Amino acid sequence: MLATVDERSYTPGDSSMGADHPIAWCQRYRGGRSVYTAMGHTSESYAEPLFRAHLLGSIRMAMGRARFDCP
Repeated sequence: MLATVDERSYTPGDSSMGADHPIAWCQRYRGGRSVYTAMGHTSESYAEPLFRAHLLGSIRMAMGRARFDCP
């Protein structure tokens, strides 16, 4: 899991997921790596430096060029 969301921070919240509601994760898959993110649903998201850093880090990790790797 790369990121979780606090369901109390938005409406409507789905409390069925609880405290560890994943919003971004990675996994090894058939000798490679895949990354998923549910963030970026608005055009304003792409103006946020932290979101762009998340995307760039995810791309680098999937390419095997990041300082971290998916377990």
